[in-house]
Amino acid sequence: MNGRCKKLGGYLVQIDEWNELKHVGLIIPSDGSGCIFRGTADEECEGRYHTDNDKKPANYLKWRIFQPDNWRNEDCVNMNVSVYSVSLNHLACGKSGRYIC
Repeated sequence: MNGRCKKLGGYLVQIDEWNELKHVGLIIPSDGSGCIFRGTADEECEGRYHTDNDKKPANYLKWRIFQPDNWRNEDCVNMNVSVYSVSLNHLACGKSGRYIC
């Protein structure tokens, strides 16, 4: 996914604060299809999340309950959007999904 964004001259969305998460959440459908990958992962060191575009530590992680769980070696972060909230989930990086550059 980030490779596709880089081909377009950008990166996966990076969220550094609540207002950014809320704003991005507003443009994602809340019909259950609102699962969007964001440019944050802990591939290099488990539990230490960094951003894809500048490799700095991720400084805003509003996790969904029981996340991150690293189930089946998950490293990438996606956003789950519902009518009531926007939260983060831990998923395998190789999964297909929607994304925002």
